[in-house]
Amino acid sequence: MIQLYLLSVAFLVFSALVLLVDSYRRPLSFMLKAKSKLRESSRFLSAFFISGIVLALLLLFFPMYPGPAIIGDILPSAAMFYTSFFFRFLYGEKNKERSNSYFTLRKARLRHTGFFLLSAALIHFLFPWIIVL
Repeated sequence: MIQLYLLSVAFLVFSALVLLVDSYRRPLSFMLKAKSKLRESSRFLSAFFISGIVLALLLLFFPMYPGPAIIGDILPSAAMFYTSFFFRFLYGEKNKERSNSYFTLRKARLRHTGFFLLSAALIHFLFPWIIVL
């Protein structure tokens, strides 16, 4: 289904930009409001988490043609699962202080994760017919 394909690419790009906004603040200044909304609003965080899980599951079971009928696109689905749980645990209510220290100490790891998500979205967008297992 083409809708799932486009939504999954948009989800991966949005997640990558939220992760990269700390390292590249000036060029990605348009993402500051989205990041603060994700950090402060539990409703927005829950919607982000649920949409990531649902998109990842649907992408596994309804892949782009000619992908396998059951496994589907594993790389984008795994990236969406990881991103959903990462943001859920990092920005959860119990982890506010820990998330601030995590971001200040591990900017390089977040930058690498953001670039991995961007590359997964780019590969998934440019080559949808390639079976990435």
